[in-house]
Amino acid sequence: MNNILKVIKYQLRDFRIGLIIFYGIISAIVVMVTISFKNLSNNPNVSVTFSGFGMATVIFIFIVGLSCFRDSFKFMQANNVSRKSFFIGNGITLISVAALMAIVEAILDNTLRHLFPYKGLFQQLYRSNSSVADFLWSFGLYAFFISLGWFITMVYYRSNKLMKTVVSLIPVFIIILLVVINNLTGGALGQGLVSLSASALGFNNGFNAYIAVLSFWVATAVLLGVGFLLIRRMPVKE
Repeated sequence: MNNILKVIKYQLRDFRIGLIIFYGIISAIVVMVTISFKNLSNNPNVSVTFSGFGMATVIFIFIVGLSCFRDSFKFMQANNVSRKSFFIGNGITLISVAALMAIVEAILDNTLRHLFPYKGLFQQLYRSNSSVADFLWSFGLYAFFISLGWFITMVYYRSNKLMKTVVSLIPVFIIILLVVINNLTGGALGQGLVSLSASALGFNNGFNAYIAVLSFWVATAVLLGVGFLLIRRMPVKE
C-alpha cells in the first residue's frame, strides 16, 4: 500500500506543473475572449457564440497520458516498487486526474455561460444542459484519452526499433484497408462504422450521453487491462 501511495504522490507532483500551466493559459484566453465579447456585443449586427475549450482539454489530457510512463517507471523500478504497485498507483492517478479535470471543466463551462454565449463540447454534441450528464460524460471521455495515451506509450516502450516502426504504420495500413473494403462494398463498411460509432456514443438513441459514458468506461477498462498485461514483464530500458 505504501508503494502505491508513493507512485500516486510522485505522479501527482509531476502532473501538477502541467495542470497549472494549462489552466493558466485557459484563464488568459478566457480573459481575452471576455474582453472581445464585450467589444463585439456593442455591435447589434454581430452575433457570436464561443466554444472549443473542451477539445483543448481532450488534447491536453491525451498528451499527459503519453508523457507519464517512461521516467516514472524507471524511477519506481530503481526504488524497488513492484510493477503491480506501479500499475495500480498509475491507474488511480490517471482516473483521479480525469475526474479533477472533469470537475474543473464543469465549473468552467458553467462560469463561461454567465460571461458570454458559450457552448461546451458536451452541449454541442448532445444538446443538453444537464450538469450531471456533462460531468459523467467528460469524466469518461478524459479517462479514456489519458488511458489511451498511457497505453500507446507502453506499447512503444515495450517495442524494439522494428516493432516501433510496425506499430506506427499499422494505423496507416488499417485506414488503407478500410478504404479499399469500403469501396468494394459500395460504401457499406463506412456506413456500418458510422452507425456503430453513433450507437456507441448514444447518437442513435435520442442523444443519450449515458450510453457514451458506458462506452468510454468499457474502452478504458480494456486499455488498462491490456496495459497491465504489457507491464507485468516490462523490461527496464536505458
